[in-house]
Amino acid sequence: MDNTEINPYWTKLELAMKAEPPVIVPKGLDDEEYFESLRTSIRENATPPIRVFATVKEPGFPNRALGSTVDGYLLARSSNGVGYWLVYEPDEDEYYCFWGPDESNLGAYGVSGNPIFCWWD
Repeated sequence: MDNTEINPYWTKLELAMKAEPPVIVPKGLDDEEYFESLRTSIRENATPPIRVFATVKEPGFPNRALGSTVDGYLLARSSNGVGYWLVYEPDEDEYYCFWGPDESNLGAYGVSGNPIFCWWD
């Protein structure tokens, strides 16, 4: 089964991941290989589209008050203990990175935009 069968937002994500992300490539690594490793990581951590909520934390977002809630549909969740949750908000057409140990305790710390940037550590 491919990820488009798991999550209806996956086709849009694949298109968004084609754009070169605004991330720093570690010294000595090939840019495209590094970007592809991030894309692969997102694909390997694909999830069903559960709606998740996070509290906006410092440094926040220009259009959201600290302490307010942002929500969207989960696309991928890191399995390496880092606690990244890649989320898509369809009404805004925006990708967010939420952080936290579980669905009941997520924070949104001002990271949004390109999905690879949201996943990048």
